[in-house]
Amino acid sequence: MQFWKYSTKVLATLLAVVSVSQAGGPADGDAVADPNSAVVKLTSDNFASFLEENPLVLTEFFAPWCGYCKMLGPEFSKAADSLNESHPKIKLAQVDCTQDEELCMEFGIRGYPTLKIIRDGDSKQAEDYQGPREASGIAEHMIKQSLPAVQIPETWEDLEKLIEEQTKPFVLQVNSATDDIFQKVANVKRKDFSFINVGKDFIKQLGTKLNKDLKKASYLVVHPKQLADAIGFDGKKADVESLTKWIDVETLPYFGEMDRDTYMSYMTSPLPLAYYFYKTAEQREAVADDLAKLGKQYRGKINIVGLDANLYGRHAEAINMDPEVVPLFAIQLIEDNKKYGINQKEYPEGPSVKVIEKFVKDYFDGKLKPIVKSEELPTAEEIAANPVVKLVGHNYNDILNNSEKDIFVKYYAPWCGHCKKLAPTWEELAEIFGSNKGETGVIIADIDHTANDVDVPFEIQGYPTLLLFPANGEIDEKTGLRKPVVFEGQRELDSLIDFVKENGALKVDGTELQAKLKEAREAAEEAAGDAKDEVEEAAEKVEHDEL
Repeated sequence: MQFWKYSTKVLATLLAVVSVSQAGGPADGDAVADPNSAVVKLTSDNFASFLEENPLVLTEFFAPWCGYCKMLGPEFSKAADSLNESHPKIKLAQVDCTQDEELCMEFGIRGYPTLKIIRDGDSKQAEDYQGPREASGIAEHMIKQSLPAVQIPETWEDLEKLIEEQTKPFVLQVNSATDDIFQKVANVKRKDFSFINVGKDFIKQLGTKLNKDLKKASYLVVHPKQLADAIGFDGKKADVESLTKWIDVETLPYFGEMDRDTYMSYMTSPLPLAYYFYKTAEQREAVADDLAKLGKQYRGKINIVGLDANLYGRHAEAINMDPEVVPLFAIQLIEDNKKYGINQKEYPEGPSVKVIEKFVKDYFDGKLKPIVKSEELPTAEEIAANPVVKLVGHNYNDILNNSEKDIFVKYYAPWCGHCKKLAPTWEELAEIFGSNKGETGVIIADIDHTANDVDVPFEIQGYPTLLLFPANGEIDEKTGLRKPVVFEGQRELDSLIDFVKENGALKVDGTELQAKLKEAREAAEEAAGDAKDEVEEAAEKVEHDEL
C-alpha cells in the first residue's frame, strides 16, 4: 500500500520547516558568499576547468533572492574558510542560476539551494549533498568525503585515533583484506558511515579494546562510546544486499531521535517504527535508558525513536493519535500503514515503561488491533438519498469484497479542484447504474482518501484516481483485494460509461440504462405536469363556481 507516503508527508514537511527555521544565518542575509571567503564563483566559462583541477568540489546552485540561500550563504563561507586551512584540496563553489541558467539546467536544478558533490571533474556522476547546512557540519561532512571509501590504518596508533574520532556509527572489516563486497557497500554508503579495514596485525589489540573475540569476526558495526557493544555480522554468507541491509539496521541506535538528518533512515527501513512523543527533555530522559534496553531486546525487529512534540506534534494525527495528550507511544508499520497506539484516555499523563514494554510484546504476539482512521458510516437515510456509495475505513473492505459486482471507485481529496469538478458527473454515473440499489450489477463509489485508512492495490499519486474492480477479478496477494483497472481517459460521462462496459466483468451497458433513466425521468416529468394541470383545472373550477 502506498498511502503511507501521504501520511508521512506531514512529518517530512514539519521536519523540513523546522530545520530551515533553525538554520544558521539571517533570513535577510546575502546568498552570495563573502567575496573575501574561500568560496569560488563558478560560471559556464570556468566550471569545467575548475572541476578538472580540483579532485573534490561541493557546489551550491543558488538564486540571490532565495531566503534559504540567504540562510546558507554565511555558513557556506565559514565552511570554505575552515576547509581552506585544514584541507585545502577540498573546494566549495557557487553557481548563480539567475546568471547561468543553462548550466543549472544541465544539472536538473529545480529548487534552491541545491548542493552537489563532484569528484575528479566528473560532473555527470555528481552526488546530491544530504549533509548538514551549518559551517562545522558542512566541513566535517566534506572531510569524510575526501577520505577513501575504505580507510586502512597503517599502525595501531592510526587505527586507535581513527576509532576515537568517530562521532557516528562506523563499520569495521576484520581478519581479511578489503574485498569487492565491502568496497561496493562502502562506495554507496560512504556519505553516511565510515568504513575501516583492520589488518590481522591489529586483531589482538582491537579485540582487547572492544572486549570481543575477533578470531572469527568478519564485519562489525560499532557505536561511538559503546565499543563493548560492537555488533558482529550474523549472516551466513555476505553479499552486497545482505551486508547493506545489516548495516542499515545495526547502525541505528537502540533508542534514537527522529529529526531532519535521521528521517529517511527510519522511514525507508522495512522494520516497524515505534514513536515516543515527549514535550520536555526531562520526559525523554526519564525513559531513555529503558527504551534503549527495549530497543536492544527487539533489535532487528523494530526501531524505537523519540519525537519532540513541540516541533513535530502534528505527526501524531497522521498515526491516529491525539497530539494534545503527550507523552504518547505508538507503533507504525510503514509499509502497510498500520498504526497501533497505547490508549491515551487510560494514560492521560503518558504510559509508564512497563505499559510500553507490554504493549510492544503484545504487538509481536499479534494481540493488538490497528487503529483505523475512518469517517462515520453513512446512515440509512444518506445511503438512500445518495446514488454514489460512500466508502469509509469501516465499510471499505466489506463493500470491495463483494466480488459479484463491478465496483468503480473514485479516490479523492476534499481540497482537490479536479475532484470537485468531477463530482456531479460521478453522481450522474451512479444514478444511471442504480448504484445504491441492491439489484445493481455495478457499484459507483467514492472515498475521501485523506480521511480514511484503506488498502489500495495501486500506487495513488494524485487525485482523483479512478479504479475499477471487476467482478470475480484476480486477487492482489498483498491487500486481498481484486486487482483494479485504472481509468486514464477523459473524465466525461460517456467515456466513464464505456469504460465500465469494456473493462467490467459483467459488461453492463450503461448506455441502455441511461436511455431507460431518461425515459423514466421524462415520464415522471410528464406525470408531474399532468398532475399540475389537474390541480390548476380544479382550482379554476372552484373559482368559477364561487363566482
